Amino acid sequence: MGVLERAKRASGLSKPEALPYLCLGCETQFDIQYHTCPVCGKYDIRRAKWVNADGDCR
Repeated sequence: MGVLERAKRASGLSKPEALPYLCLGCETQFDIQYHTCPVCGKYDIRRAKWVNADGDCR
């Protein structure tokens, strides 16, 4: 996520959308990319827009 995208989101100028990062283990969404999921501890955090609806990566 670029600096301008974060600024738009923080200011409320962009339309609300899903958080950009997703844990494939527990499907928790995050605003920042973690190396390990703080919820389940797995190492599979991906960009949400790169993951299909069925959980497979593009």
